[in-house]
Amino acid sequence: MHKAARQKILAIDDEEIVRMSCERILRPAGYDIDTSADGPSALRMISAKKYDLVLTDLKMPNMDGLEVMGEIKKRLPDAKVIIVTGYSTLDNAVRATMTGAYNYIEKPFSPESLLAVVKDALKERKTVD
Repeated sequence: MHKAARQKILAIDDEEIVRMSCERILRPAGYDIDTSADGPSALRMISAKKYDLVLTDLKMPNMDGLEVMGEIKKRLPDAKVIIVTGYSTLDNAVRATMTGAYNYIEKPFSPESLLAVVKDALKERKTVD
């Protein structure tokens, strides 16, 4: 039996500690994870590589998470998007799920809560080519 391809995740957050946390939690769990500090660079990465799941911060300079999600949905319509948000923007995160985000997770998140929301989003998803 051959090993299944690793599911590809892109984490977008302007805070380095959040990007590092995502890598530290998701890579050992078997995911192929890339990170980006902002929307424009993330969209360049999406042009070069297909992702199964994108985690994006809601509040970022230059381009917010909702703008990023809109562009991702145009370029990778099958990719699931999870909004990462601080408590102060929870209403926006709920609104984001109503406009196309698969789910949201609040910061600060625990390793268990991040893994749970990622596993749920990818449970019935085959990896992209």
